[in-house]
Amino acid sequence: MRQAGFGIVNVETVAKQITFPSTLDYVRFQLTATPMAALLNDKDALERERLIDSIAKDTASRLDDSMVVGGTLTFPQEAFVVAASLG
Repeated sequence: MRQAGFGIVNVETVAKQITFPSTLDYVRFQLTATPMAALLNDKDALERERLIDSIAKDTASRLDDSMVVGGTLTFPQEAFVVAASLG
């Protein structure tokens, strides 16, 4: 931000709990609505769904039990929040 010309830069790490209806919904979101979607660009719709389902099952098998309650996936996620001004 300073290289972009901002004189005052404040960075804060914010942690929030995020929740998805299921591990499958989380994986589907990651593989269709983030830059990771490029990984599936060359797949047809049926193959994409098969891969998403397979990855979701593998992911679910590796999660701590406390992260999935009643099928709902919840976990902490951190983000950097930047506030900057010119002077």
